[in-house]
Amino acid sequence: MKIGKNMHHDRRSLLTVLPALAVAGVAQAETRPGPIDLPKTEFIYESLVTLGPVQQVGDSPFGRRVRIPITGGTFAGPRIRGTILPSGEDWQLQRPDGFTVVEASYWLQTDDGAIIHIVNKGVAGKDYARTTPWFEAPTGPHQWLNEAVFTGTLAPVPGRTDAVIIRVFKIV
Repeated sequence: MKIGKNMHHDRRSLLTVLPALAVAGVAQAETRPGPIDLPKTEFIYESLVTLGPVQQVGDSPFGRRVRIPITGGTFAGPRIRGTILPSGEDWQLQRPDGFTVVEASYWLQTDDGAIIHIVNKGVAGKDYARTTPWFEAPTGPHQWLNEAVFTGTLAPVPGRTDAVIIRVFKIV
């Protein structure tokens, strides 16, 4: 083995690489899985959504498509309340496996006059109905709706076929 310039060069290379390896080791240690941080939820509002008659669109390879007009309703929670404007619709796909894919688009009007667009997608079955609402709120007191992920539950109103109850929760 030759000692001299090459050893000096190798030592300098080693001194350059060692700190990088140490940093990589620390970074790897910091990204190792730890306990799972389960998401929590914060109640945002409950809504009573009124519906028009179901309109059959037709069968497709994916299931039966129906359209349900959203005719109005109300919503209320600790930070927000108002009415549901009568201009939306829910396009549902009733799948052969017994589940229904929901995709509703409608408008909320808050008590302070803000108009908020909501697109609420989800899946519903016999004992399960969950949605993921996305909001488009104007800049101002309700813009916090644009800055989080939400989930919702969907349930029939006992004794009625023209309304559903939707509860919305912020994932925190």
